[in-house]
Amino acid sequence: MSLQSARQSMISGLVEKLCVEFGSLQCEVDGQQWFSFPSIEALAAEGVEQVLRKLAFGYRAAYIHKSARVLLSTGGEAWLAALRDAPLSHCRAQLQTLPGVGPKVADCISLMSLNKLDSIPVDTHVFQIAARLYLPALRSTKSVTERVYRTVAAHFQTLYGPHAGWAHSVLFSADLKKFAS
Repeated sequence: MSLQSARQSMISGLVEKLCVEFGSLQCEVDGQQWFSFPSIEALAAEGVEQVLRKLAFGYRAAYIHKSARVLLSTGGEAWLAALRDAPLSHCRAQLQTLPGVGPKVADCISLMSLNKLDSIPVDTHVFQIAARLYLPALRSTKSVTERVYRTVAAHFQTLYGPHAGWAHSVLFSADLKKFAS
């Protein structure tokens, strides 16, 4: 299993723990229980950070709890819904006001939850794909700086247009399978 695959598996496990602990039971199929994603209110409640730490969320525990509290104070679901209609740059900037949310997480949320199909989350894996396939001038670059992040994102957006985020996701997933075998 590649490091990236292991990381995705860990994140999936944390999301499942989050849903089981703070979501509500939706159904049971063949003995498997399925839970909803927790509400903002559930994640903003007293004691959530401590429970998340016990569930192995580490430093993420404080970010999740504090972000839920900030979301409640800014309008919660209505604030998030308004971001769906906002330009990507505004959406990204607003999301980065939440504790622990940087450019990559803001772009992940924009793409996966707010219908910003041209959003490109750039991590080291995506950077390596871009350098290998499209931007050979970046091959000697060692890390994803703000400039590199913008360069990679802009290239994907130019190449794949309004659905660049999904093209990025397909390339990312295909590359994971390549490393897994």
